[in-house]
Order: sequence, then C-alpha cells, then structure tokens
Amino acid sequence: MSPSQSQSSASVRNILALLASRDAQLVAGGDGLERRVTWACRMRSRLPAFESVQGGELALLTLTQLRRLDETLPHLLKSLYQAGVAVVAVSAASLDALSAEARDFADQMHLPLILLPLHAQLEEIEREVITFVVSFRGEIERKATEIASQLMQLSYQGAGIQGVSEYLATNRGKWVVIQDADQHVRFQAAPAGMAPLLLSSPLTDDQLRLQGLARVVEPIPGSRHEIAGYLSLVGSESDFDYLERIILSQATPIIAIEFAHERDRTEVESRYQYEAFTDVIQGHYQQPEEMMARARLLGYDLTTPQAVVLFEISPNEHDFSSNNAYAQWSRRIREELLREWSACWVQNDARRVIALIPLAPFDSQPETEREHETALYSRLERVVSRISSQKSNGSTRAIYSCGMGRISKNLQGIPLSFREAQQALEIGRRLFGEGNLHSFARLGIYRLLFHLNGHSELDDFYYETLGPLLNHDSTYVDTLEGFFRSNCNLSEMARTMHFHRNSLLYRLNRIESLLGRSLEDPELRLALQIALKIHHLKKH
Repeated sequence: MSPSQSQSSASVRNILALLASRDAQLVAGGDGLERRVTWACRMRSRLPAFESVQGGELALLTLTQLRRLDETLPHLLKSLYQAGVAVVAVSAASLDALSAEARDFADQMHLPLILLPLHAQLEEIEREVITFVVSFRGEIERKATEIASQLMQLSYQGAGIQGVSEYLATNRGKWVVIQDADQHVRFQAAPAGMAPLLLSSPLTDDQLRLQGLARVVEPIPGSRHEIAGYLSLVGSESDFDYLERIILSQATPIIAIEFAHERDRTEVESRYQYEAFTDVIQGHYQQPEEMMARARLLGYDLTTPQAVVLFEISPNEHDFSSNNAYAQWSRRIREELLREWSACWVQNDARRVIALIPLAPFDSQPETEREHETALYSRLERVVSRISSQKSNGSTRAIYSCGMGRISKNLQGIPLSFREAQQALEIGRRLFGEGNLHSFARLGIYRLLFHLNGHSELDDFYYETLGPLLNHDSTYVDTLEGFFRSNCNLSEMARTMHFHRNSLLYRLNRIESLLGRSLEDPELRLALQIALKIHHLKKH
C-alpha cells in the first residue's frame, strides 16, 4: 500500500458503517478501527486461501470454507495480519462459532474482526466494498486537489506564506505552524475565531501533548534534496482524519515555493541595500537628492551628519572567513553597533564590516566638531570593548582593527570619511599594531608622513636631521624623544626617564654638539620633532 493510498483510503470504521445494513458486527480488534481499507477479497476454495494480498484489504471468508481447507481461524488470522490485511470479516452462525483464541488474537493485534450473518453474500459484499473504497479515495483526493489548487492560486496572487497558512487554517479548522529546518517556529496561522497558540521553539510533540494537542507534520522540500522546514496542522488529538496528511503532502511543495520566493526577495533586498550603501560611501550618484531618496526608502536618513567606521579582520587571519567564525564576528559587530546607534546603516563586505554612524546636527565651530569626534570615539571604544569581552562560543576569536573617519556634515562628504577610515586603519595598524581603534582625526602629522614614507625627499630630510645622532649613538634619539615628551622641561624629563639632572644636561649638550645647533632654536625643534615621527614610522 503506497503512502497516498493509505492516506486517502476509507477506514474500518467507514466499512462497518457501510455494512451495517447487512447486520455486520464488530466482535474483536476495536482499537484498529482507523486502519485503512484499500480493497476487498474473498477466500478461495483452494490453497493459498488468499492470493496476491498487498496490504490494506478486507478479507471475507466463511467458517465452512475454513473447515474444507483444514484451516483454523486463529492460524489464518495470524497469516493475514502478517500479510498486512486491514480487517477480517467471517460469515458464521453465531459469535460462539468464532473461537475465543481468534478473538483474543484480534484484540491483541488491534486487527478488527467482523461477524457476518451465515446467509451473507460475500461476492456482493466484495463488490460493494471495492466500489466504496475506490469512490471514497477519489472523493478524498478530489477534495485535497481542490484545496491544493486554491493554495497555489493564493501563492500566484502573492499572498505569501502567511496568506497560504491562513487559508489552510480556516479550511481545516486547525492551527497551521511552519518551522525552519532547525524546527524553530517561523509562522503560525489560527483557525477562524481562535487565538494563536503559545508555542515553544523548537516545537515538539511532547510540548503539544501537555496542552491536549496533537499534530500531523510533513517536511518542506528544499534544494539539493535538503529539508527547508516543516509544515504542521495542530488540533485536538481526536480531530484528525485521513484527509489531513494528503493536504499536507500537496501543500508542502507550495510552501517550498514561498520559501524560495522569500529567499529571493531577501537576496534582492540585500543586493539593493548593498548597492545603495556602496554608492553612498563611494559617491557613485548624479544627484544627491536622488541618493538621499533611495536611502530614505531603505529606512536611512542621510540629511544628518555621518561618520564612517570600518572594522576589518587582520590580513594574517588567512582562514578566518572559511568557517562560521566570520559570520559570528560580523553579527556581533552589527548587533553592538545597532545597540549603540539604532539608526546606523551597517553592511558586511569581504572580511570587514562598514557602518555609517548618524549624529545629531551641530554648528560648524571647530571646538564643537572636536567635541563630537571625542564623544563618537568614546562610544566606539565601548562598542569595541563589549565585542572583545563577549564569549565566542568556543570558536577562535578574531584579531581585527577599527578605523574611523572624520565626521561628514552632508552626503557629499561621506566618501571622504570612508577613505579616511581606510587610511586610519592602514596607518594605525602599521604604527600601533592590530586590535586597536584608530581615528583619522587623531593621527595628526602621521597622515602626511605615512604616504611620503619611502620617498627620497623624506629620507633625505630624516637623515639630514637625525643622521648625526644615529651614526654616533642611537640612544640619543631616545633622549631627544623624552625631551620633547616632557615639553622640554628638564625636571619633568629627569623624573619620567629616571635620570639624574646632570646626566641629562650632559646628554643634551652632547646632542647639540653633534647637531651643531642649539635646542633652543624653534626651527630645529620643529625639524627634530618631525624627524622623530618619521623615525617612529620607519620602526614599524
């Protein structure tokens, strides 16, 4: 018996109702009334008593035939049960003619045993039952096809998963529950006049049973023979019939189509978001008004000041994007950014996360801009700290850095902020290593020197200025750095460097002698400080 046959066939209960006019009585196996009957066959006058049994049959026989074949009813019942027969009907003079052993076996195996009158015409009953089960199956399948056709029509009309589910719930008077492949509930539709169920996630049969509910469930097919999810009808335990599973088997391909549509819509929306975001940070648009309108459709207001922030995994993390760790890392960053700035625009790129951080409007005074930059930097420090402190669920923690561009007061300035975030990341990594937050506004003169590094003019200036010290004693360079770090205050320098004041005086006098100029010369001080920045750049 195929699954479709078993689902659409009449039950033993239906057959008993059909044979009620023929004085049929159920005498044993009452727990098997929902067994499916797909055909009817009479006992033959020679062995084998029943030929070509496929399963699901109503077996018709008389005790007289059994005696002629020298067969007993208990033995025959065991053979028929093993062959998959759904129900056995015996024509006999009375209940006493059926042995207690036969009735006990029928009860034990939940095999319905029907007593027919001695005068019953088995040939007529056979034809009647066959006609009934064939027409019954056809009617059930017709109903299921009608429902499936309506579901498909709703799908074509764009009703979506929710619309299809609501129709099915109303038609069957049951709750419709759709789960994803991990069995987490994604959609629910309640029958008319009923409230939605409070369902746990993931949903299990045991949890439903505690509420006095049951379900029939079918897997939703996905691509490459995978399971995309599960479709369930939920109702009272006694409120299911053979039609439910047929409907589910025909509805799951429709839900699978809706899953695919939803996935395609999500991909299109993601692509549109990514393209719009890329156009904003790279300035690829003709009219600013049109670009702001595109962003507004996506839910982002670009009329306020914005700053670009860039998180990027270290280039040394070669294998980090090959597993789930990258997805977890980028998701944590997105969640923390949205927690701090609910209206920020976040996009993932290869091995990096880029965000547009919206700020409140402010005046054009430099002091005000510095205050906003400082506040933004402090909030980003908290975000980076929270990300670093979160557990990684046993996966390797990412090594990454963060670059922050200066605040852009309008849409046209965002591409510059993006380039500055990239430069802050590149310069900061080179000078200060991985795992830090680097602000372009705080890099100072390094922004100029970084891109001049390696040029002959910069190298000439460096060696002309510091060469006499480097060639004689490189520790003089450290002394000079301490001198400027202390704002040229000798007492402060002695305290922080743990040198005696006289020793420092000697070293500074020696530096002046090697340079041939006084450290009181403002031009020399400026040149030395720039040369020391270049020295620091070359060390990295």
